[in-house]
Amino acid sequence: MSSHDLTVTGYLVVLLAAAGLQAVALRTSAPVPPLGEVLTRIMRTRIGRVGVLVAWAWLGLHFFAR
Repeated sequence: MSSHDLTVTGYLVVLLAAAGLQAVALRTSAPVPPLGEVLTRIMRTRIGRVGVLVAWAWLGLHFFAR
């Protein structure tokens, strides 16, 4: 297994964990807020908006720029 395969596997695990957490948030009465509420709370502050912008730029740079 190459380092590229290991990295892709790691990102897929994180993505599946996030999807599972979202499913738990929507389907049960667990004290886990859905992603929409988390993003709404983050976007209320200037630092939160800048953080989301930086994260989006990082994703675009690493996944979509080839």
